[in-house]
Amino acid sequence: MTFMTNSFWNLQNKKPGITRKGAPSTILTLSALLTAALLSCSQDPVKIGIDLLPDSDFIDIGSTDTVSIKAYTMYDELSVSSDYTTMIIGSLYNEYFGTTYCDFVTQLRLTDKWPAKPYVIDSVLLTMFPSDVSGDDSTSVHRIRLCETGTKLTDTAEYYAGQDPDTIKFLGEYVLPTMKAGTPLKVKLDNSVGEYLLRDTTKLSRGAPFYEDYFKGLYCMIKSSPNPVLVVMDASERASVDPLGITIFYKSDTLRHSYSFVATPRAVNYNRFTHDRSTADPAKQILHVNDLVADTAVFVQTYNGVYVKLDMPTLEPFRDVDNLAVNKARIIAPVILDGEILLDKTMPQRVYVRYRDADGKVQVIPDYLHDISFMDGTYYSDNDYYIFNITTFVQKYLDGEIEEPSVELFLPLTSTRNAVFRANANEPAFKLEFAYTIF
Repeated sequence: MTFMTNSFWNLQNKKPGITRKGAPSTILTLSALLTAALLSCSQDPVKIGIDLLPDSDFIDIGSTDTVSIKAYTMYDELSVSSDYTTMIIGSLYNEYFGTTYCDFVTQLRLTDKWPAKPYVIDSVLLTMFPSDVSGDDSTSVHRIRLCETGTKLTDTAEYYAGQDPDTIKFLGEYVLPTMKAGTPLKVKLDNSVGEYLLRDTTKLSRGAPFYEDYFKGLYCMIKSSPNPVLVVMDASERASVDPLGITIFYKSDTLRHSYSFVATPRAVNYNRFTHDRSTADPAKQILHVNDLVADTAVFVQTYNGVYVKLDMPTLEPFRDVDNLAVNKARIIAPVILDGEILLDKTMPQRVYVRYRDADGKVQVIPDYLHDISFMDGTYYSDNDYYIFNITTFVQKYLDGEIEEPSVELFLPLTSTRNAVFRANANEPAFKLEFAYTIF
């Protein structure tokens, strides 16, 4: 505009015969032109020509953090527990959750063919290799109970947390020595166990159906008094040693030999978990489970215990909106800290999210399939909450690929810590941050 003004006056000064008499009218004309130019310069450049575009070229960006979340504490006794990489035995206690009992059933495999020699049993030894031990102390006595099971174990079958083993023969109860992670745990068994395992040595070859019809499974549990102990064994292929084995030491032709039955990483096993919430502190005990009462606190527990169900019914109207793309959908989940049991340092490292498909089967949310860090699920101690990214889940729900706007918070078998969340009428409580684009 300065350039236009200077150019105008320079031009006027160069014209011959120009007089001051005509200057006022010229100035008025120039002022009108300048005002029009200034108005055009001040118009929002984004809106210039906006009336010329069709409606289909516009997008609508929206966001809200008021999508309501209804939270409930749930329990499923038929949750699948056939994780072949971990064997857990013992029990643990928590003032909020009560007592959890852990035991397992596993196959025993043969490492060698029986040498077909006469034998006299010297001793029988059970060896376990704990990867983690918690709760063992000098004041308590722990006994391991062993039984044979009568059902063939297969890697195609599903085994459940509350599934009772069909024990068919009691193999004894034995006092355990002091237990320490990374140190072999050795227990001397009665010689009758060896006699039973060797009752038909024609079955002891790799081609024979040993674990199919001869000795189908070994059930193990621990009884403790007065304080519980929990032992975890690594049954995965990455383990440097097999988690459990029974070795028979015997004499043949005056020479000493040994023969072993081992729970190798190829063996099928499943964990059984029993939860007794009635033993919890009455002031902290979980009051509402599976009754769909919207309490102010909801609970997530280790070892296939209680979990949190989150319903988001106010997402349903968005299914009727065409061309909606979800930019962000994340759950903010505040926890309860009591300064004694529930502390920052006792929070689970990661909580996972799943949903149930149209057939009621549990599925991990699709956001986890992108990358575990994309789903998040980690604890933010600065704000006392967890964050769960469920953007892809919500998009698939709005697109009709997922039936219900509901997810579940749960803990994997590797977790040993529990959590309590603020919910429903509590403040703060669960909330969903939801941002979208309509194009």
